[in-house]
Amino acid sequence: MAQMQVLGRHDMPVSSPTFGPAGDLFTISHSGDIFRYTGSMDYDNEFSAEQWGNSSGQPLGLEFDNQGVAFVCDAAHQAIFRILCVKSEDGTPRQEIEPYVREYEQSQFLGPNSLCLSRQTGMLYFTDSGPFGETSLQNPRGSVFAISPQTQLLIPLCLNTLAQPCGVALSPDEKNLYVCETAMNRILRFTQHPPQVFHCSVFHQLSGRFGPTAIAVNSAGDLYVAHFDFSHNAPDGRIVVLSQDGEVTNQIACPGAEITGLCLTPDEQWLIVAERSSASLYRHQLTTQN
Repeated sequence: MAQMQVLGRHDMPVSSPTFGPAGDLFTISHSGDIFRYTGSMDYDNEFSAEQWGNSSGQPLGLEFDNQGVAFVCDAAHQAIFRILCVKSEDGTPRQEIEPYVREYEQSQFLGPNSLCLSRQTGMLYFTDSGPFGETSLQNPRGSVFAISPQTQLLIPLCLNTLAQPCGVALSPDEKNLYVCETAMNRILRFTQHPPQVFHCSVFHQLSGRFGPTAIAVNSAGDLYVAHFDFSHNAPDGRIVVLSQDGEVTNQIACPGAEITGLCLTPDEQWLIVAERSSASLYRHQLTTQN
């Protein structure tokens, strides 16, 4: 079995790895920094990182649209920001940042956690859970929302009923939305029938560890689920691979238990993993390269 390789090391933990439209890898740091990485998956060396932007808060989730605009979930500001990096007249880069959404029906969010974008419709889906522990088994007030790109109208898929909803991802046909409900140790599925009408059910119930925190889905519909635990409870991390029927087909070991982010490379040959206790970014080869 292939072992994970270190892709990058940081002074502070990074999370929410994702790829921009140009194929660049990005992460966010608890300091507010958004990092862009330079390197090649064809070699074993670590990538170099540079600061691309900053949310001036406590970012938790990051996603890019097809135009290179970043959408950032920020717990400190309890909002989703829209960030665009442009060049000034003198050629120096600067960022334009503006709130994208802050509240639902005049009620402030707890703190958006993770998000994903529909490539077909531009619909943005996100979880609202607040900082870690804000919503729990004793206080299940987390939510899942969708935002229409045309109207910016918020659609609640599940309102004030979830225990620490975190990672979120769409199926390849975008008819199903998968959500990690961390404190319940399970994956939820919101399925559309008819379109824009969502029905929620438990897709897979995990056991052991604390709960799932991040999720990635490949073009075949397989799910890669980060099964988070605290480092003092488990020496190694675990990524559970589920089929589109919800059956466990594989488990991948990680050098740390506190996995906070997953994504697949555009060619789906590598899985990128962010791990909090080591403040590191890892890669795991999924297929044999020619």
